[in-house]
Parts: sequence; structure tokens; C-alpha cells
Amino acid sequence: MKQITNGKIFALCLGDFSRGLIGGIITSYLLTFFIPTTASSTLPQFLVNAALTMAVIRGIGTVVDAVTDPWVASLSDNCKSPLGRRTVFMRWAAVPYGLFCLLVFFPPVSGPSVVNGVWVGVMLILYYLFSTLYNIPYSALQAEIVADPNKRVFLYTVNSLFYVISSALVFCTSMIKSSLMRGGVPELWALRIPFTVFCVLGGLAALAPAFLIKEKDYVSPKPYHQSIWDALKATASYPNFAIITVGYLIMWIAFTFFNTAEVYYITNLLALDDSWVTYVSVISIAVGVATYPLVNILARKVGKKPMLLGACITYTALYCAIYNYKLVIAAIGGPAFAIIIGLVIAFPIAITNIIPASMFADLAQYDTIRTGQNRAGMFLAARNFANKLCQAVVAVACSLLLSGGSGAATSDGVQKTALVAMVFVAGAVAIYSFYNDKEIVRAIREQGGEG
Repeated sequence: MKQITNGKIFALCLGDFSRGLIGGIITSYLLTFFIPTTASSTLPQFLVNAALTMAVIRGIGTVVDAVTDPWVASLSDNCKSPLGRRTVFMRWAAVPYGLFCLLVFFPPVSGPSVVNGVWVGVMLILYYLFSTLYNIPYSALQAEIVADPNKRVFLYTVNSLFYVISSALVFCTSMIKSSLMRGGVPELWALRIPFTVFCVLGGLAALAPAFLIKEKDYVSPKPYHQSIWDALKATASYPNFAIITVGYLIMWIAFTFFNTAEVYYITNLLALDDSWVTYVSVISIAVGVATYPLVNILARKVGKKPMLLGACITYTALYCAIYNYKLVIAAIGGPAFAIIIGLVIAFPIAITNIIPASMFADLAQYDTIRTGQNRAGMFLAARNFANKLCQAVVAVACSLLLSGGSGAATSDGVQKTALVAMVFVAGAVAIYSFYNDKEIVRAIREQGGEG
């Protein structure tokens, strides 16, 4: 088998550039598009009882997303295509992945309608389906293609770099919208235009690794002969996997609350123009990317677990400050607080974008060493299955919490999302403390990896 070059690693990581663009639209703007962020918004009301409808739609969509993960992983792990087990799925799923994301924002009726609710629900489910068909094989390919845990940190560093750059582009939507509206474009189309550009770019980026990476040059598939249920049970039986999965799950519940409400923190709690969303994003990304070399150095020097614990503790403190935003604003003002949010969150974002993915890939390699079977797709799907089922509950809870059951977000609801995020990320600290990464790295090193 060939050793993947740095150039090919960059080509492979374009899939995460796609994920940041396409997934970022859904994560950051689905609620703000259908549930107004401010009373001054001119966006039309497409949904009847928007808050409840979006809660139900997102909940159902996330459940569908969760239950399709093991199914797609099983299909991929058992695939006999001459192209390999992963890239064949990526080629077919890339274009629909971006297309159905875009169609979510084009409901057919101009006013509040049940038809629009059905449209958004169906398009969102199809988006989740093709997202799974692309990203589960793609994640498995990443875990398989690099065997050295240290080089794997570099792989996920590049992944994270591409992801945050594309996420930053998505957060520029607010500035693009403002610029287009100053030119006379209605607010509705001032959002749809950048969404269209991002979905096209995301689809092209998703196609790149599917065609540029010759999978069988780098991966020698091991035999795989397990049912979905048996594979899930076997995967979950490892104590380290259970610990890291529960910790990751709890951490991402916190992130889901925070990411969903981030625009509201700036515009509602801090009472700043939505262009500040872009400013905060640029600050956090610029500083975070600057710390990527430090993440790689510390991963080698102190290990992955201490870094992850430190990042989660920092998140806990930041969410606490946002919950007590009135005190902070009284002391330093809204603009200063926004800048501090961008600065403080930068290094933890760098860590949590790189380290958990690397740890799960280490676990997948450890599983292959122990069992002789290469079931990386199922291994990563088992993580996603539990994660997404819980996020389905969060999707419902966050939508209702933001609005308090009304049609628009309230300051009290937005503030409570920060409290919930703080509690959950503090719980992740407690769970992660039990993870034994030394056992995993030792087994990989003994197998021939550099560790």
C-alpha cells in the first residue's frame, strides 16, 4: 500500500470544506430563516406556528439521519466495488447533498402554509440522507487512509482548517446579505443568493476527493461479515469507545445548543448588528487557525486527552459568562464582550475540531488490530447513531427554548440555551476524565505505527 502524500491529504480534506459550507447553512441559518431573529426582519413567514413546526421537522429529520448511519455504514463496509468501499458512495451522493440543502430554503408557497412545512420536512430528510451517504464513507476513508496516530493529527488539522474556512464563508452570509440589501435586493433573496453559491461550491468540493483519491492505492480492505446489530454491539462493548462516545455526545449536545443560538447571542443578548456575527467568526477562526501548529505539538507532548479536557473547561467558563451577559456587558460593553467571545473560543475550537476525530480514528484502527476486521464505517456510524439520536431531542428542545413557544426568539430563551450548554459541556469534562488513551496508542505502536 502507498503512503498518502501531504498533497493528497489536502485533496482528501476538501470533503470537510464541503461539509462546512453545506452543513453550516443548515446549522447556522435554518432557524433564523424560518424563525425571525428580530422584529425588524422582512423575511416572510413560510410556516404555520413556525417554532413548533421547526422543532418537529428538525426532530424527525435528525432521527432519520441517526438511523440511516448504521445502514449506510453497513453498505459501505460490505461494498465490493472495484473503486473501493468508500469513494463510490461519495461520487453518487455529492451533488444531491448540496442540492437538497439548497431546496430546503425554497418552499413553494409565499405565505404561511402546511404545504411549506411538508416541503421543508421532506427536503431536510433528503438532505440528511445524502449527507449520511457521503459523510459516513468519507469519515471511514479518513480513518483508514492514515495509520500513524501522529500523522493522523496532521490529517485532522488540515480537515479542521478547511472546515473552519468554509464555516467562515457561511458566516459571511450576514455581511453579504447586508450588502445585497443595500443594493436593493429583498432580504429573502439576499439570503438565497449566498446559499446557492455555497451549495454549488460545496457540491464541487465534495466531488473532488471522490475522484482524486484512488482508494485502493492506500487501503487494503479487511473482511467484514457482521450484521448491523452485531457490529453495533461489538463496537459499543469497548470501554474506551463507550467513554469517548458518551463524552463526545454530551459535548455535542452543548455545541448544538450553542451553535444554534450563536447568531442570537450577538443580535439578541448583546444587541449588536448581525454583521458582528461575521466579525466574531473571523476573530475566532483567525486565532484558532494560528494555534493549529500548537495543537499538533501539544498532542505529541502532553497527549490528546488533557487537551480535550482543557478545551471543555474553557467552554464551560465561556458559556457561564454568556448566561450572565448582563453583568459582563455592564462591565465591558457589548462589542468588547463579542470580541472576547471570539478570542476565548478560538483555541478550544481548534482542539475540539481536531482531537476528537483523531481519537475516534485511533479507536477504529485499534478495533481492526483486535478483531482483524476493517469495519471503520460501522465504527464511526455507531458513534454518530447515538450522537444524532440525542441531538434529535436537542433540535426540538432548542427550537422551543429559543422562542418560549412564540413565533420569535426571546432574550430569556436565548440566555437559557447558554445555561444548558454550560451544564452539558461540564458533564463532558467528567466523562472524558475516564478515557484511557495510552492503551490505544500503545496497541497501535506495537502493531507498527509510530504512535
